[in-house]
Amino acid sequence: MRALTAAGTLLFVASLAVHGATAPEARRADAFLRLGPGIERIARLHAQSGQGVMAQRSRRALAEAIGDFDKTLRAALAAVSEPEPRENYVLLSMLWQDYREWAQRPPSRETGRKLRERTQEVAWVAAKGLRLTHDPARGGTTGTAVRASQAAIAAQRIAKVYLWRRWDIRDDTLDRELREAREGLPRALDALAKTPGLAEDTLAHVESAQTQWRFLSDAAAQLDAAGTNTRALEFACKAADHILEAMERVIEAGAGERR
Repeated sequence: MRALTAAGTLLFVASLAVHGATAPEARRADAFLRLGPGIERIARLHAQSGQGVMAQRSRRALAEAIGDFDKTLRAALAAVSEPEPRENYVLLSMLWQDYREWAQRPPSRETGRKLRERTQEVAWVAAKGLRLTHDPARGGTTGTAVRASQAAIAAQRIAKVYLWRRWDIRDDTLDRELREAREGLPRALDALAKTPGLAEDTLAHVESAQTQWRFLSDAAAQLDAAGTNTRALEFACKAADHILEAMERVIEAGAGERR
């Protein structure tokens, strides 16, 4: 972890407290669940934009994703009061400042490598925060929302890794990350579909995500055969975002019942 000064931490927390208190997102019960998918999507869109895959759309989406992550992180910090989770989200807020700066730089193979170095760290802290605030073992709506968040992360991660590979950014860690995401996504969606008492409209979103997973899986198979297949990359990115949208509806349903 990068060293954080005590004075810098206190100043940053004070700033977030002021902004977070006035933001309507501060009352969103689902903020903790959106951070993991958000960081993966920013990394994916950065590479997507840099490689000219749906270039104009990618640049616009990247700017929007960065702004949304800012608001969601403030909401999470404003909503947490227990010491350990709060300390974790303060750390995430500090790391995010550096991450955001790199994500806003002109995307290239080199900036992609720099962002890759930071993505794992920021994603790990976001995942720890979710574990501290949500216990999926409790089942019910909490477990459903957490699984939906994990499915959204996996979908974004799959598309992200294929884009990074196209920039020749690859190592054993990324290979394992891709393998686990490809195995975990259909498993998470299947578990969601079998959730007892799931509302009809929520089940419809899960089934939509399962359909998109088939598209994403087909695109991944094509990219395994030819990593430079731009059309397959487009399909992978579109399917990943469709899964994210569906899982956000599931998260909203779970968070709404918890309030």
